[in-house]
Amino acid sequence: MSLWTKAAMPLAALGACLVAFVSGCANFIANQTEERSGSITVTFINNTRYRAAFTCGSYDPLDRDLPRGPVDLQQFRLEAGNIQDAVSFDCQRSFVIGTEGFIQRALDLQEDDQEGFDADAFDTVVHFSSAPLGSAAEALPTVGTAEGIETRLGVDYACNDELIFTFVEDATAPGGFRIEYHLLHHLFDT
Repeated sequence: MSLWTKAAMPLAALGACLVAFVSGCANFIANQTEERSGSITVTFINNTRYRAAFTCGSYDPLDRDLPRGPVDLQQFRLEAGNIQDAVSFDCQRSFVIGTEGFIQRALDLQEDDQEGFDADAFDTVVHFSSAPLGSAAEALPTVGTAEGIETRLGVDYACNDELIFTFVEDATAPGGFRIEYHLLHHLFDT
């Protein structure tokens, strides 16, 4: 290896780090400056052979002042091979399925004390169950899980967009399942 090649390697690595840093900064700025008004529409598709049980919603993960900012939380049990009708959420800085930050914010706001709260579907991951309907395990992860996912305003979507999440079986994914994300831009332009 020539002396020039040895000298250029650290510069190339520094350049790659700088590009990643600038890209990360651009995403952060886009998330902070995108207008937050209106709502987003979300559709869930269960392309697995199992029932999916999960908690999802929108919130501002950077709002750390007390009292904590609100969450728009909803919970679902979606049968195998089914599509959940489109659901509307407040347009906030993040839309998530599960994730530690969202679940903790929901706990901080005592969302688990609300009427109709589904404790079995409340987790950082999506549960997939083969248990019969009506059984105590119908929303528990009897066959596996999918890691939660976070999408960000200004980076992954804009207000009034439609977000589509598809649950698929994937033996290579942690828990045996994964979530695919797709976006339809500005269905309801203002």
